[in-house]
Amino acid sequence: MTLGELYNHCKLILKDSSANNVEDSEIKIILDIFLGVKTKDLILNKEKKLNQEEVQKVLNAISLRLKHIPLQYIIGNWEFMGLKLEVGQGVLIPREDTSVIVNEIISNFKNKSDIKIIDLCSGSGCIALALEKNLNKNSIIYALEKSDTAYEFLCRNLDKHNSNIIPMKKNVLTDFKEFEDSFFDCIVSNPPYIKNEELPLLQKEVLFEPKMALDGGRDGIYFYKNICKLWNSKLKPGGMIAFEIGKGQFYNVKKIMLNQGFESITFKEDINGIKRAIMGIKSF
Repeated sequence: MTLGELYNHCKLILKDSSANNVEDSEIKIILDIFLGVKTKDLILNKEKKLNQEEVQKVLNAISLRLKHIPLQYIIGNWEFMGLKLEVGQGVLIPREDTSVIVNEIISNFKNKSDIKIIDLCSGSGCIALALEKNLNKNSIIYALEKSDTAYEFLCRNLDKHNSNIIPMKKNVLTDFKEFEDSFFDCIVSNPPYIKNEELPLLQKEVLFEPKMALDGGRDGIYFYKNICKLWNSKLKPGGMIAFEIGKGQFYNVKKIMLNQGFESITFKEDINGIKRAIMGIKSF
């Protein structure tokens, strides 16, 4: 089979399947990852002969994708803010939306030194690593993650990028006592924020991601309530707390933050105009 024939065959497979949300562009990504084929090769080298092993690699990946397994899990990694991160079943896939909160923290702390930051519910470590990459090199960053599987991905990603981030396999709801009061300059988190009742309605691909990283309780704001309450004392007066939030959650999370003594509450929208990040300052 030639490269052009394989590409067209994969397109026909997708067309004949019921996987409406699987796009042709994903075939190109699979060809690139598994065969090193670039888009230009589909035009310039379409007559290139492929061996059976090469063909089977691609067809196996397409087969998994048609079962709604996320493309990121199939290829085993994904890029976030210029960082290539290992991902797989059991860890939340980094999303572009999360760069909104990261950029806000970078903007606030980029000219400061000796800052201490903790990333709660760190998952793959995408937030912590992006902050380390863009902030002063003497910053001290902790990454806290409860899940056994996600913690393994976190540690592998830190090793891969020769990171000085301090990983901690801890529970955000119980292990806050291990830190001194007024220790951190910034607490950041992309916590679970999907309502219980909405979980079954999520896209099939998302349901392959760990429920622990998605389930935000009955009202979707369980973790915001607890993080603001339990970790408040660990933040320095004048320090920043920053969350990624879901669509329509800004005012409820803002109320929680105000009730816990945070002020100067601001937000930042994602490219779709959704309030995706919320920041507050601990009062003096």
